[in-house]
Amino acid sequence: MSGLVKHFQNDMKNIPQLSNNWGSMINLLDKVLVEGFNFVPVISVVKSSSDAITATISLGSGHGFIDRQVVRIAGSTNGWDGDYKVLSANTDSVVVECAATNPIAINGAASCSTAPLDFEIVFRTPAGNTEPKRAYRSKDPESLGLILLVHDFCVSGAAASGAKFAKVGVVSSMSDIDTITGTQMPYDSSNPSANWGWDGSYHGWAKWYYAVAHTYYSNAVQTDSASPSYIGGAYSLAGSSDQGFIVSINIGLQNWGTTWGAYGFTEFYDESLKNKNALLICAGIPNKYAQNANHTILARGGIVPFGSGDAIGSSAGQMKGLIWLNESGETVASTLLRPPYLDVQNNNLIVSDMLVIDSSGVTRGVVPFVKTTTVANDLNQIDQDMGKYKNFSSMWDNSIGSSTRYCLMMERS
Repeated sequence: MSGLVKHFQNDMKNIPQLSNNWGSMINLLDKVLVEGFNFVPVISVVKSSSDAITATISLGSGHGFIDRQVVRIAGSTNGWDGDYKVLSANTDSVVVECAATNPIAINGAASCSTAPLDFEIVFRTPAGNTEPKRAYRSKDPESLGLILLVHDFCVSGAAASGAKFAKVGVVSSMSDIDTITGTQMPYDSSNPSANWGWDGSYHGWAKWYYAVAHTYYSNAVQTDSASPSYIGGAYSLAGSSDQGFIVSINIGLQNWGTTWGAYGFTEFYDESLKNKNALLICAGIPNKYAQNANHTILARGGIVPFGSGDAIGSSAGQMKGLIWLNESGETVASTLLRPPYLDVQNNNLIVSDMLVIDSSGVTRGVVPFVKTTTVANDLNQIDQDMGKYKNFSSMWDNSIGSSTRYCLMMERS
């Protein structure tokens, strides 16, 4: 269902986990973007009346579905196939939103699963390949049709036992998984393989981290060559077929505190173009991270509007990433400036749009699925107006003033 916001989290049944192993990110993206997961046979689907707009899907105990997620029915023979939001999950059934036109009961041998975001894999390396690569693209007809290219392995010569991350980029066209035929971002014409290779100092460029060696004290820093001894594995992802997605990951511990990194591949309405544009949120932009360079764990997140950006010991934050089109609609990538943010009010949750501000200082639009927030705590709640949301907070020196705070909207963009 185009435009339906779907969310995923690490404690869902049968969802792949992010771990201290190369390839973890691709395993996750395959399921949440393309394939779906947790396929359960449907016992029955029943509405209370022919014009009811809710239905009960009976599945048996241990089905594993949760409140407010989106499930997919497939295999019906009377029009029940499609995606449905779960209003409540019970021991052996779920209650979902549906249309008044849906039949009062289901026919056929149907299954119920966690619905993916409806991307496709344009190109991929063969199953079992030790250097996994994927080219993902939204199937939504209103999408810009751009490819999210992901390399999730350690290039020979780099620190295989060090930090784990996916190397990511946006590509207009490819002829196969190893051949980019169109425009790509990020891109360095003097070093075309900069985003994907290892040159003795830099292992890739634009990155989504999922395991970083933790630190034991405030203000501590760490290199990508250090071996992670802890990986929390927690993550949450929200997205839709027409706007892409944002993911928040516990990438490690800073002074024994959970440190969140946010990344994304989204499409947003660009006020300058009066049309869609693409945004890649990632670490390593605008500044590359050398493998042996020290950075706070917090600095490896893509959304660091407060706290430590790339400057160690600095309270200056950043929004890290690239915009696909410039103000003239040309494919010329632009970096980002830090957006405005809300002050801390721990007893009063207020959220506000996270702005996309280009390097010229022009506000181009709003980042989908994520908001700035007043609360410097981790929260997981359902609000009457906002729907389900998760609030994330990380600190690098035990100071709220140098914390990163953002709120992931799990049901609405």
